[in-house]
Amino acid sequence: MAEKYDLVVIGSGMGGLSSAALAVKKGYKTLVLESLGQVGGRYSTFEVEGCKCLTGACVIHYSGWVPKVFKEVGLKMELRDAQEVFYNVEGEEFPVPLENRVTALFDICNRAAGASGKAKNIGAGLVKEVGSKKLSGMFGKAVMDPKGLGGLTIKEWLMQYTDDPVAHGLFDSLSVGWVVAHSYEIPASEYFQFMATMKGMNDIGLSPQGNKYNMEMLAGYVKNGKSDIWLGSPVTKINIKNKQATSVVCKKEGGEEVEIECNAVISNCGPTLTAQLADQVDYSEEYLRDMRVKLRPIPTVMMHVASNEKLAMAGGEHGMELVSGMRRIMCAVPLTNSCPELAPKDTFLYHFVGMPKSTLVPMDPEEEIRQCMADLHDLYPNFDNVAKVVSIEARNCDDNLNYGRSWQAAPYQMPRETPIKNLWCVGDGNQSRGYVGTSGCAEGAFKAVDALKKTVKPS
Repeated sequence: MAEKYDLVVIGSGMGGLSSAALAVKKGYKTLVLESLGQVGGRYSTFEVEGCKCLTGACVIHYSGWVPKVFKEVGLKMELRDAQEVFYNVEGEEFPVPLENRVTALFDICNRAAGASGKAKNIGAGLVKEVGSKKLSGMFGKAVMDPKGLGGLTIKEWLMQYTDDPVAHGLFDSLSVGWVVAHSYEIPASEYFQFMATMKGMNDIGLSPQGNKYNMEMLAGYVKNGKSDIWLGSPVTKINIKNKQATSVVCKKEGGEEVEIECNAVISNCGPTLTAQLADQVDYSEEYLRDMRVKLRPIPTVMMHVASNEKLAMAGGEHGMELVSGMRRIMCAVPLTNSCPELAPKDTFLYHFVGMPKSTLVPMDPEEEIRQCMADLHDLYPNFDNVAKVVSIEARNCDDNLNYGRSWQAAPYQMPRETPIKNLWCVGDGNQSRGYVGTSGCAEGAFKAVDALKKTVKPS
């Protein structure tokens, strides 16, 4: 039996490392076990040809929970403003004002549709019907009475006012960008809940040194206490006794298995794998059934493109572009517009996100990559002469580091508490309503450590 810890954290993603740092702050002797050779999980960085490619979420909300974790433990997270947003409608860019970004969408639809003689489908009537007051009411209704929307998807809600393809294409891009599901798949109530809770994309920033840089700061804080992080140490079992987590077995640094005695476990490897590691001992059938039904892995294509000419947001604006009307590409982030440190001199680095037509079933990775490449050539006709793809990741539903392990919405989340005493889950799949992505993972860490304080005293 190895040395005893108050808390063992499985996984060093945003949820796990945030939990560890918060626990160390409270005086808990903590051990983080990470199967990979670096911290960060999906929220990290890898380098290709001098380009720092970001994995996981590109942007962080200043007002979200991630900066709160850093502030709580006395660290300053490095972020640089990236708040400007453009809508790209079939190759034509439209800047979006910081305020009233969703209602501004309708004006953009009018201009885009007017150019093709389709303005009559959307026109002033839609702006009047779905203006700022209407949308504000929807935000409040989603928070106070989510069932009041009748289970409509975002697309069905919008169909009440228009069938304009431009409007639906932009709302689909917004849906994918914010709740990681198509507008025709996710309930409108969850979309409006997110808008009310997270305030959309109004206060976001990029990590100028890459995502891993900030995560390594958190890791340094953990290791400076009476705590540790073991990299390359996959967990093989969570031992349960009398319905309580008592120890964790791992292959320390890829070698022999060791058992670590502990008083509590916080798992950042997802509810399904956590249950498997615990041999589903004392797990209720109701919990297992919910887990099978609610957790919905998402297939995604992530690309980094290096160019010697500017592509998206060529004016040098700091932010992102939501793309409508393409086969697969939904979002483009000009990383070096805000953070030139992420690429060699005179190189412009872009992050593109492609989504298959359905997030409900596995994708054909080769076909999805072909479709994304076709989009790049349509968006930028001179692509082959000025740019190249430096990384492309087609993460399918069964990928261990899938970029969207579950739909980012409350009906598809599991509770942080498990049927096992002193065993909690954090990260995607265990987020509070209205919080998504990295911010939701960090918020879950606060909640898990609060629960830990009520049941386990630090040594």
